[in-house]
Amino acid sequence: MKFKCPKCNAILESEAVTSGTRVQCPECTAVFEASPFIRKAKKLRAVAENEKAPQPAGNISDAMQDKLTSAIGIEKLQGFSLSALFSETFSHHSRDEVEESFTVGTKASTPDIMDVDSSWPRPWLFMRMLLASLALYFLFWIGWREFANTNLIPGWIMIGSFAVPISTLVLFFELNVRRNVSLYMVSRLAFLGGILSLLVALVFFELFGTGLWGAMSAGPIEESGKLLAMLAVARAAKYRYKLNGLLIGAAVGVGFSAFESAGYALRCLIDGTMGSSLSVLDKAESMEQLLAFGIRQGSVTMENNLVVRGLLSPFGHVVWSAIVGCAMWRTIRGLEFRWSMLVDVDFIRLMIVPVVLHMIWNSPIELPFYGKYWLVGAVGWFVCLSLVQEGLREIRAEQKERLEKTETEPERVPQPPAGRLIRRPTVHETRDDASVPCQAGVERVAQQAQKEEGKVE
Repeated sequence: MKFKCPKCNAILESEAVTSGTRVQCPECTAVFEASPFIRKAKKLRAVAENEKAPQPAGNISDAMQDKLTSAIGIEKLQGFSLSALFSETFSHHSRDEVEESFTVGTKASTPDIMDVDSSWPRPWLFMRMLLASLALYFLFWIGWREFANTNLIPGWIMIGSFAVPISTLVLFFELNVRRNVSLYMVSRLAFLGGILSLLVALVFFELFGTGLWGAMSAGPIEESGKLLAMLAVARAAKYRYKLNGLLIGAAVGVGFSAFESAGYALRCLIDGTMGSSLSVLDKAESMEQLLAFGIRQGSVTMENNLVVRGLLSPFGHVVWSAIVGCAMWRTIRGLEFRWSMLVDVDFIRLMIVPVVLHMIWNSPIELPFYGKYWLVGAVGWFVCLSLVQEGLREIRAEQKERLEKTETEPERVPQPPAGRLIRRPTVHETRDDASVPCQAGVERVAQQAQKEEGKVE
């Protein structure tokens, strides 16, 4: 395998070295992990190929795309195919691939920018998460139907509230092709960020009330609460990419959505139980019979609430929060957060989108077959996919900048020795690395040869 020293740019080659092997450069003695060396021209061609945009997406007319994208300051969606995006959804993947997909974001598992595939990703893991979550929900549902044991209700509520949102979060996890946000951080954002955003929103409701807007006031209040929770939990300076902002925002949105859905489900259970119990109060023979009847009827209302909110969750809080996160991260750009960034024009233009979508969602307007929610969700996902496109373009720009920078640095190609030279392993390397051929012992071999020549004379 050919590999390159990151310090002196020497091009080395050895059959004993594989990707990830720790080696020591014979030129500058730097110790590093070897990775396959790819010629600049070849890599540049790959980056340029990813930058080529096919025909624009045809789901929304060009005129509507132009007006929407120019109004909120995002790119026109190009080169996107929904069928290509989900082409790997039902393909076979091993358990090892599942584990490797989640093992990212740490110092050791974050790939180098040059190893990142900046083409449109093809997520598949989210579907496995969705099927597994729905299977768990079905088991709780069967258990309740068969045994009517109230101990099953808390688990039923939690699984029903998290099943679809958490699967949508895994989709955003896969869309973050930079793979620099760990599962720990995503979980922290979902749970800690979710409860913080709820508490901040409740404080805002207490301070400002709903006013004339009624339920529509939840748009600016709740989206602002989620934004503050993101800034409090995530480290914006470390996660500087736009794709990171989308993932961070989606994680907080999942926590907010799931906790809120669990609260509504519990309220439906209590209200349904009380209402049903009162309706048969004079017919019940005992308090236990009355309570059992009420809980059974209340569980029906709770189940309907869980199903509807679960189906609509990918089009609500999750996608709105993802847009909020990307809007903020586009403005921060890897710097420390300053309050003055909240009045940035580009941030405000994009921040208005989830606020308006949320207000329309809560408005009294109704369309058949939940049409209002599907339309709001379609606009939200269109904006999200455009931001994903921006994020991929950002990755390609950094790759191109790195390549152009290395072009100015001369490549040193050491001359191979006359024979195969074996160096002693350093303290940083295992014994297996001792077979790595290098030129560290050239001088020692030359001195040995001179001694042998002296003996002959």
